[in-house]
Amino acid sequence: MSEKELSQYYWLKQEIKIIEDRIIEFGDGVGSTKYNDSIKSTKKMQSIQEKKAELVEQYLEFRLSALEKYLEIERYIETIEDSEIRQLLRLRFLDLMDWSTIGKKLNCDRTTAARKARKFIKMQKVAHKSH
Repeated sequence: MSEKELSQYYWLKQEIKIIEDRIIEFGDGVGSTKYNDSIKSTKKMQSIQEKKAELVEQYLEFRLSALEKYLEIERYIETIEDSEIRQLLRLRFLDLMDWSTIGKKLNCDRTTAARKARKFIKMQKVAHKSH
Protein backbone atom coordinates (compact mmCIF):
# COMPACT_ATOMS: atom_id res chain seq x y z
CA MET A 1 0.00 0.00 0.00
CA SER A 2 1.45 3.40 -0.96
CA GLU A 3 1.79 6.38 1.36
CA LYS A 4 -0.85 8.16 -0.73
CA GLU A 5 -3.29 5.27 -0.21
CA LEU A 6 -2.52 5.21 3.51
CA SER A 7 -3.15 8.96 3.68
CA GLN A 8 -6.63 8.74 2.19
CA TYR A 9 -8.20 8.14 5.60
CA TYR A 10 -6.81 11.48 6.77
CA TRP A 11 -8.32 13.31 3.80
CA LEU A 12 -11.67 11.59 4.21
CA LYS A 13 -11.71 12.67 7.86
CA GLN A 14 -11.03 16.25 6.73
CA GLU A 15 -13.94 16.12 4.27
CA ILE A 16 -16.22 14.71 6.95
CA LYS A 17 -15.34 17.60 9.26
CA ILE A 18 -16.13 20.12 6.50
CA ILE A 19 -19.51 18.51 5.83
CA GLU A 20 -20.27 18.33 9.57
CA ASP A 21 -19.56 22.06 9.82
CA ARG A 22 -21.90 22.72 6.89
CA ILE A 23 -24.66 20.65 8.47
CA ILE A 24 -24.27 22.60 11.70
CA GLU A 25 -24.24 25.89 9.79
CA PHE A 26 -27.44 25.05 7.94
CA GLY A 27 -29.05 23.37 10.93
CA ASP A 28 -29.77 26.55 12.85
CA GLY A 29 -32.02 29.47 12.11
CA VAL A 30 -35.33 29.55 10.29
CA GLY A 31 -34.66 26.22 8.58
CA SER A 32 -34.13 24.34 11.81
CA THR A 33 -36.65 21.89 13.20
CA LYS A 34 -37.71 24.24 16.00
CA TYR A 35 -39.33 26.49 13.39
CA ASN A 36 -40.76 23.71 11.25
CA ASP A 37 -44.14 23.48 12.95
CA SER A 38 -45.13 27.05 12.08
CA ILE A 39 -43.96 27.02 8.44
CA LYS A 40 -43.93 23.34 7.60
CA SER A 41 -46.22 23.61 4.57
CA THR A 42 -44.26 26.18 2.57
CA LYS A 43 -42.52 24.95 -0.57
CA LYS A 44 -39.35 26.84 0.28
CA MET A 45 -39.18 25.16 3.67
CA GLN A 46 -39.61 21.76 2.03
CA SER A 47 -36.83 22.64 -0.41
CA ILE A 48 -34.54 23.64 2.43
CA GLN A 49 -35.26 20.37 4.23
CA GLU A 50 -34.56 18.40 1.04
CA LYS A 51 -31.20 20.17 0.56
CA LYS A 52 -30.27 19.49 4.17
CA ALA A 53 -31.21 15.84 3.66
CA GLU A 54 -28.88 15.75 0.64
CA LEU A 55 -26.07 17.19 2.74
CA VAL A 56 -26.67 14.62 5.48
CA GLU A 57 -26.68 11.85 2.85
CA GLN A 58 -23.33 13.12 1.51
CA TYR A 59 -22.02 13.14 5.08
CA LEU A 60 -23.12 9.54 5.61
CA GLU A 61 -21.47 8.47 2.36
CA PHE A 62 -18.17 10.05 3.40
CA ARG A 63 -18.44 8.46 6.85
CA LEU A 64 -18.94 5.07 5.22
CA SER A 65 -16.01 5.66 2.85
CA ALA A 66 -13.81 6.69 5.78
CA LEU A 67 -14.78 3.60 7.75
CA GLU A 68 -14.07 1.35 4.77
CA LYS A 69 -10.67 3.01 4.21
CA TYR A 70 -9.88 2.76 7.94
CA LEU A 71 -10.61 -0.96 7.91
CA GLU A 72 -8.62 -1.48 4.71
CA ILE A 73 -5.59 0.25 6.24
CA GLU A 74 -6.03 -1.65 9.53
CA ARG A 75 -6.13 -4.99 7.70
CA TYR A 76 -3.01 -4.03 5.75
CA ILE A 77 -1.14 -2.96 8.90
CA GLU A 78 -2.11 -6.20 10.66
CA THR A 79 -0.22 -8.16 7.98
CA ILE A 80 3.07 -6.42 8.82
CA GLU A 81 5.37 -8.65 10.84
CA ASP A 82 7.51 -5.88 12.37
CA SER A 83 5.82 -4.54 15.52
CA GLU A 84 7.62 -1.20 15.37
CA ILE A 85 6.50 -0.58 11.80
CA ARG A 86 2.93 -1.61 12.66
CA GLN A 87 2.95 0.93 15.50
CA LEU A 88 4.43 3.68 13.32
CA LEU A 89 1.90 3.17 10.55
CA ARG A 90 -1.07 2.81 12.89
CA LEU A 91 -0.19 5.97 14.82
CA ARG A 92 0.41 7.95 11.64
CA PHE A 93 -2.30 6.77 9.28
CA LEU A 94 -5.11 5.64 11.61
CA ASP A 95 -4.61 7.74 14.73
CA LEU A 96 -3.56 10.66 12.49
CA MET A 97 -0.66 11.73 14.71
CA ASP A 98 2.14 13.96 13.46
CA TRP A 99 5.68 12.56 13.30
CA SER A 100 6.82 14.59 16.29
CA THR A 101 4.12 13.10 18.52
CA ILE A 102 4.85 9.62 17.18
CA GLY A 103 8.56 10.07 17.88
CA LYS A 104 7.86 11.08 21.48
CA LYS A 105 5.46 8.19 21.96
CA LEU A 106 7.96 5.65 20.59
CA ASN A 107 11.04 7.29 22.17
CA CYS A 108 12.74 8.30 18.95
CA ASP A 109 13.24 11.43 16.87
CA ARG A 110 10.41 12.45 14.54
CA THR A 111 12.73 12.14 11.54
CA THR A 112 13.68 8.60 12.56
CA ALA A 113 10.04 7.59 12.85
CA ALA A 114 9.18 9.11 9.48
CA ARG A 115 12.26 7.63 7.80
CA LYS A 116 11.52 4.11 9.07
CA ALA A 117 7.90 4.25 7.94
CA ARG A 118 8.74 5.66 4.51
CA LYS A 119 11.56 3.17 4.04
CA PHE A 120 9.18 0.32 4.81
CA ILE A 121 6.53 1.66 2.44
CA LYS A 122 9.12 2.11 -0.30
CA MET A 123 10.45 -1.43 0.22
CA GLN A 124 6.92 -2.82 0.04
CA LYS A 125 6.30 -0.97 -3.21
CA VAL A 126 9.50 -2.40 -4.72
CA ALA A 127 8.67 -5.90 -3.46
CA HIS A 128 5.15 -5.64 -4.85
CA LYS A 129 6.45 -4.63 -8.30
CA SER A 130 8.80 -7.62 -8.41
CA HIS A 131 5.91 -10.04 -7.82
